[in-house]
Amino acid sequence: MLVVGASSGIGAALAKGVIAAGGDVTVSARRAEALDALVEEMGAGHAAPGDATLREDMDRVAATAVEKMGGLDLMVYVAGYGPLQKIDECDPDLWVDVFRVNVCGANLAAAAALAHMDRDGVCAFVSSRTVEDANPYFGAYSSTKTALDQCIRVWRLEKPDQRFIRVVMGNCMPTDFANHMGFDLLGDALTRWGELAIPGGVMHVDDVGAGLAESLGVVLDHPEIDSSEIKFDARPDPGQVVGEI
Repeated sequence: MLVVGASSGIGAALAKGVIAAGGDVTVSARRAEALDALVEEMGAGHAAPGDATLREDMDRVAATAVEKMGGLDLMVYVAGYGPLQKIDECDPDLWVDVFRVNVCGANLAAAAALAHMDRDGVCAFVSSRTVEDANPYFGAYSSTKTALDQCIRVWRLEKPDQRFIRVVMGNCMPTDFANHMGFDLLGDALTRWGELAIPGGVMHVDDVGAGLAESLGVVLDHPEIDSSEIKFDARPDPGQVVGEI
């Protein structure tokens, strides 16, 4: 497995889950030192740093993964970020950068990986429950995840012999994701999300990583089944009102 966006959070937890399940993994992200630390912590795996928004980097990362592992069965794109911003204060430069990472990077990573896969190979992309929720102040993130979902549909039509999985992800912690959101609007955002009954339960990132590794392993074990979507979300705490943050 090649995990793009594995320097922390879900990507790092997924890589650990793959190793725990007996698989081989190559981890990629821009922060080379974080990848080296992850490989050292796992005691296995391979690091292939690169910028997902650059085609030449993704081509090199995929080739490196194949060289180190002897092949490539599955690529998972986890990289992404989302700043909080009011929609009427839209910053075009910021939105373009979010789109580059969340959408263009995913497409570049998939294209690079597919060049080394047979028909049993899989490309999986971590999308978001915010596509359905439409969280206030989170328009840049949810819009790009909506665009990513559409790209997944197009991939399936343009490459019908390959398998593409949309992973719908709910809230999980601890990750570095909140560090990119900004804190000026965080209080207002949490209040509004609660008023709109947007579920606020949180999964532990290690549970998500292990569960996702196991789920993707099942997909690889059954190549004649098209498992097009996997969903992860937190169970509410006992007594929690749905929508309570």
